[in-house]
Amino acid sequence: MQNISTEQGESRQGEEQATTNASHECPQRSGAGPTLLEYFLPEADIVVNHEIVVMATPEVTYATLKRVDFARSRSLLLRALFALRLAGVRRARRRLRLAALPAHARITLQNVEDYGEFKLAEREGSEIVIGSIARLLNVESQFTRRTADEFKAFDCPGHVKAAASFVVMPYGQNRTLLSYEGRIRAIDTRTRRRLFLLDVLTAPLGRLVTHRMLRVVARVAERQCAAPARYRQQAT
Repeated sequence: MQNISTEQGESRQGEEQATTNASHECPQRSGAGPTLLEYFLPEADIVVNHEIVVMATPEVTYATLKRVDFARSRSLLLRALFALRLAGVRRARRRLRLAALPAHARITLQNVEDYGEFKLAEREGSEIVIGSIARLLNVESQFTRRTADEFKAFDCPGHVKAAASFVVMPYGQNRTLLSYEGRIRAIDTRTRRRLFLLDVLTAPLGRLVTHRMLRVVARVAERQCAAPARYRQQAT
């Protein structure tokens, strides 16, 4: 497994940021064209990018990305942090009187709704975008159900919009470039100041967690490509 540009860093745009226009229909990705993420959140106060080269085909990498359970990775850091997140989600769901999660809950890109996020869009085989809207440090506020159109139009002060994109692209023969981009935008100035303060405290850990998540996907995908065909469906 080979890493490239695993930490391209984060960028903060000024409060008087130029508006990026997006069409009313999701753009079709081709080459270096716009991503689905740019359609749903064209402006951001914080942007984080990570990339990793996976020694597996795009098909295997994408399938792995969708089903891998991050709560059961080999990384002690990921398991610990996702256990803390899961505990917070369980408390929030209990207070909101939502259905309890299973005892051994999975954390995948297929069930993000269980954790207060939602899938904004998917371009099968190449890109998945998930998003959330919440008040800072308020888990319960994430569980208001919204559509993708409502996410794009949301503009209520006191909230933060966050979206993350996972993109899979061919990278030579039997190799894949797996990319992550996260964008966060505060709706108003006061919330933006709080967001920047929180980011100063949590950004290093956030970058590390994201990188570990990509490594988990890469390791599982590479193991599947290296395994005999009859065992690939059983790999986890």
